[in-house]
Amino acid sequence: MTRVTFDFSGTTTVVTGGASGIGFTCAELIARYGGNIIISASRSPEKTEKAIAQLQKVNSKITVHSFPCEVGSEDSVKGFFAAIKQAGLRVDYLIHSAGISPNTEFLDQTAKEWDMVYNTNTTGAFLVTKYAALSMKDNPTMDEFRGKIVLITSTNGINSQDPVSAHYDSSKAAGNMLVRTAAEHLSEHQICVNALAPGWIETALNNTLPPDVREKETAKIWMRRWAKPEEMAACAAHILTMPYYMGQVLMADGGYR
Repeated sequence: MTRVTFDFSGTTTVVTGGASGIGFTCAELIARYGGNIIISASRSPEKTEKAIAQLQKVNSKITVHSFPCEVGSEDSVKGFFAAIKQAGLRVDYLIHSAGISPNTEFLDQTAKEWDMVYNTNTTGAFLVTKYAALSMKDNPTMDEFRGKIVLITSTNGINSQDPVSAHYDSSKAAGNMLVRTAAEHLSEHQICVNALAPGWIETALNNTLPPDVREKETAKIWMRRWAKPEEMAACAAHILTMPYYMGQVLMADGGYR
C-alpha cells in the first residue's frame, strides 16, 4: 500500500464503531499520527478493552477514551456526547462507522429486519451527526472549520446493489443524501460534512455475503480485489484533511462497473 502521512496532533477524533472493523482501523491510523481518540464502546467489554489497549500501544503519547453509545437511540447518542463534554474533552473530528448488514435473501427479509437496519444505519447516522455538530459548533475555529464529520456510507447506496442487502443498500443511499443536506446547513456553523463510500472491503461485516455474490462482485472491480481496511482508513483521513471539500461522497471502490 502507498505510504501516506498525516498530522492529527493536538486533535480529538470520535469514532463510532471504533472497537472493530473499519472504525478501529481509522482510529488506529489517526492515533499513529498523534490524534487523541474517543470510541463508542462495543457491546462486548472485552472487545472494547482490547481496542483501547491496541490504540494506546500504537501511540503511548495520545489519550484514548470510550463511552457507551447505541447509535439508533437518541437518548444514548445524546448521553454519549454529554459524557465526552463532562470528561472535559473536545470533539474536533467525527468518523461515523457503526453499521449493520444482515445479508438476507430478499423474500426472507422482514419489516422487523428493515426497521433494525434503518434504525442503526440511517437514524443512527442522523443522530450522531446532529449531536456531534452540537458539540462542535462552539469549538474555536481550526483551519476555517470548527469541526469535520465523515460518515462511512457505501457504494452499495450508489451502484453495487444486490437483493440480499436491499435494506442495507437503501439505508446507505439515504446516508449519502443525508451528507448533502447536513453539509449545507452545518456549513453555517463552520462544520464540514462529507462521506466515504467504500466498495467491497475485507471485513467481518462482509463475511456473511454468499460466495456467488462475492464472486460476481469481485469480477466487476477493475483492480480485481477487495480493499484492505487500512486503505479505507487512509481515505477517511484524507477527507478530514482536505481543504475546500464539502458535502461530497467520495467513492473508494477500486474502479467498478
